[in-house]
Amino acid sequence: MEPLNVSVEECAHLLGLGITKTKRLVQTGEILSIRVGRRRLVPISAIHEYEQRELDDARAERDGHFEREQRRQQFRKKPA
Repeated sequence: MEPLNVSVEECAHLLGLGITKTKRLVQTGEILSIRVGRRRLVPISAIHEYEQRELDDARAERDGHFEREQRRQQFRKKPA
């Protein structure tokens, strides 16, 4: 059974990020976390949410770049 929460260190490992970057994401609230006693835990669902936002941003950037390239090519074409 998959755990519901992981440590910040485990979160970094799952995302393939460094611990400093992951701690910063948790501190700024970009990755949601919870306190249990003195421990800071990251719900697996918060990791999935963060990853989905990153994918959405990457798609928007890609699509925006693609649209810009199409417009540039239209302007480069000379009328016959």
